[in-house]
Amino acid sequence: MKCLIIVAGKGSRLKSLSDSKPLASLLDVPLVERVIRSALEAGVDGFYAVVGY
Repeated sequence: MKCLIIVAGKGSRLKSLSDSKPLASLLDVPLVERVIRSALEAGVDGFYAVVGY
């Protein structure tokens, strides 16, 4: 099973937390890492990321 992670956008509302929206931390773990960990637990074997604005 594949996973599509949407990391596109400027993340202007999160600018105070991080320069990059996917790297903004929640309890010291980047948001994108949380998504990847959850997907791996669900059995995902591949990832695609949508980037850009």
